[in-house]
Amino acid sequence: MNTALPSITASIRSYERYPQLLELIALLQAQDHPDFEIVVIEQSKLDAEQRATLDAIAEADPRVRVLYSAPLGVGGSREAAWRNARKEIVVIIDDDDLPLGNDFLSGHARNYLDPKIVAVTPRHVFSPDEVCGYNRWRARRYCLRYNFFGYPHVFCRFDERIESVDWVHGSGSLRRSVIERVGGWDPNSTEHDEHPLCMPLLKQLRPGERLVFDPSIKLLRRKHIPGGASVRYDGAKRIYDSWIRYYHDIVLKYRPLRSIALYPIFPVASTVTATRWIWTDSMIHSSTQERLQDSLRTIALSPVWYTQELQRLARKLPHFIPSLGRKPQTATITGRKP
Repeated sequence: MNTALPSITASIRSYERYPQLLELIALLQAQDHPDFEIVVIEQSKLDAEQRATLDAIAEADPRVRVLYSAPLGVGGSREAAWRNARKEIVVIIDDDDLPLGNDFLSGHARNYLDPKIVAVTPRHVFSPDEVCGYNRWRARRYCLRYNFFGYPHVFCRFDERIESVDWVHGSGSLRRSVIERVGGWDPNSTEHDEHPLCMPLLKQLRPGERLVFDPSIKLLRRKHIPGGASVRYDGAKRIYDSWIRYYHDIVLKYRPLRSIALYPIFPVASTVTATRWIWTDSMIHSSTQERLQDSLRTIALSPVWYTQELQRLARKLPHFIPSLGRKPQTATITGRKP
């Protein structure tokens, strides 16, 4: 059995978070893994001084490549990340996240000594010394699982290892060969992050292959920093919209028969789901009064929001049908290093 740790590409997707990007690059440069590279997908409008600083970092450290692009969206930036990776494992980190410890990358790599592990999600914490506050039975049952509707439970702040989960979080890692098998991310997906890859991956797993949750690897999640793709924006309408659009854009595509059969109860289920999200980590920085107000707002206005979503679907449908089966186009990006 080969005990050499596999090589790693740590890919950072960055947008309008320049100070946090510099902080993250420095922490990744200090990692103890023997064979890794750092690929930055920079989508901001940087001034000359900021761009010169990033270029200087790349010139001084051969492990660092900085690639510049117009905004790609969450799917496009993930697609650019893995297509520009040169190593065996792709670890994707957002610019507002921070690895805890200098063994973050080697912690990912150790999992892949098992050839049947194809993806790894680290533990998320909101403070370095955080204690798990989940109900352990619920966390074991639902951590990184899809429910009957295709709703993705998270529970990534759990502190117990789980050997088989349904999906890998966007802050996790995957074998590059497995991403290639699935066909990568949809670069046209502007809102949906992990699931355009994870849902088809779940169907394509080979016997014995599995995705794991490893709490020995920790990632500090900083949800309050402005910038980025705005997918962590909190609020009743944003939470409601993200769920119903996820169902229409992702679940209906990959689980069509079950989704259509359940659709008569979906308007009610979507309101219940969005209300539950408000009381989870999605609004961790909100007070109880703010969460209660947003819950009541969701219940009162969900019929209006649902009507708006149906109007969006009606506009999208004529463009969606001809695109079925068409291979997505990959965005062009530029950089200082070939």
